[in-house]
Amino acid sequence: MKLRGEIEQISIEVCKRHSHAEITELHVLRALQSKVGTSGTDISTKIIDKELDKIPVVRNAKISISVGASKYLELLDIEDPLKIRDDIANSYFNPPEPNISGDQDPKEFDSGDSDFGKGQIIEDAYKSSTKKVPIRKSESLESVLEELNSLIGLKKAKEQVNSFIAVHKANKIRMSQNLPPIAIGLHLVFTGSPGTGKTTVARLIGRLYKAIGLLDSGELIEVDRSDLIAGFVGQTALKTQMKIAEAEGGVLFIDEAYSLSSDTGSEHGFGDEAISTLVKAMEDKRDKFAVIVAGYSEDMDTFIKSNRGLKSRFQTFIEFEDYNVDELVEIFKAIAKNSQVALPTDVENAIREYVVKLKPSGEDGNGRFARNLFEKMFQNLTTRAMSDGTLNSEQITTFAVLDVPDPSSRTDKGKDSKISFGFS
Repeated sequence: MKLRGEIEQISIEVCKRHSHAEITELHVLRALQSKVGTSGTDISTKIIDKELDKIPVVRNAKISISVGASKYLELLDIEDPLKIRDDIANSYFNPPEPNISGDQDPKEFDSGDSDFGKGQIIEDAYKSSTKKVPIRKSESLESVLEELNSLIGLKKAKEQVNSFIAVHKANKIRMSQNLPPIAIGLHLVFTGSPGTGKTTVARLIGRLYKAIGLLDSGELIEVDRSDLIAGFVGQTALKTQMKIAEAEGGVLFIDEAYSLSSDTGSEHGFGDEAISTLVKAMEDKRDKFAVIVAGYSEDMDTFIKSNRGLKSRFQTFIEFEDYNVDELVEIFKAIAKNSQVALPTDVENAIREYVVKLKPSGEDGNGRFARNLFEKMFQNLTTRAMSDGTLNSEQITTFAVLDVPDPSSRTDKGKDSKISFGFS
């Protein structure tokens, strides 16, 4: 991560030195050579500088970053920097001959000397040099909606999502009939406590957008404040742009987005820079990716009001309510089933009584409560099973009432409270 930060900073300096408006793969290559040297390659810094001189000069431009450059920078976290250096150099200066066959038009492969051709070659090289998430098979809108509606709880959120998707589907039909679409953006605000299914629904939203034909991939890129904010002036915008580029064709999901607005205006805060960069991209690329921001209702209200652009970009708010007792029990049962641990009726009733007595709400009234309870009970189960010094598979595959914790053993300390690990 340290090397990546250094290469980013050198790339910025190279870009500024040449008065360029965008950091490209060549800038990253030049930065890499200045850091790791030119040993083992025939491409000298002088050759790269000549290529950089061919890029148009833009005085006092606000620096952006290309998709290819951002992806190569990301590779520095997982690949050998010398390999990345050679990949960029080879793809730019020694592109492979196009493989033309069948009915394909040779013009489609003619990159020539244009920047576009080189950029495409570099992009293709990136795709072949790193592991990518497999392209999701085509899904019908109905099948994804069925998966959404089968989720436990979330009644209000599901109703809102179904209504929202119906509008987009209607717009696609209107456009096919040469009718103007009704203006409604792809960007969304999710409000509610942690652990109420927001990330799960965000993934489904991406798949729904793809099923309708609104986005190319529908993949979810999940980030938080640390993924967008840098430690130096000018780097936050680039860091944010990199994540935007990564999310192109899919969904950029920003959890606890309000932490960006809490960082604005401070001496060392760069929240304003990240938000401004995000707002601009949400408009410029409004048909190429979607932004979903999530957090507590009051905090998200403050976040949206922190920048005028945010209020106009986010038109749709979807509320995620806390799970009720029945829903928490259903989530527990689903976890137990997936973990292949039997849950007799008397144990299920004991769990329900436990939840009723605790009356979980806020951060406690969510899926993590059920997960924590399951882990606590399984620990109780294994400890009980080993009490005689032996342990067999039958003893650890069925819960007993004894495994349900005593509600009075739990110590509540507000939002940060945890289930006590004293045994019953």
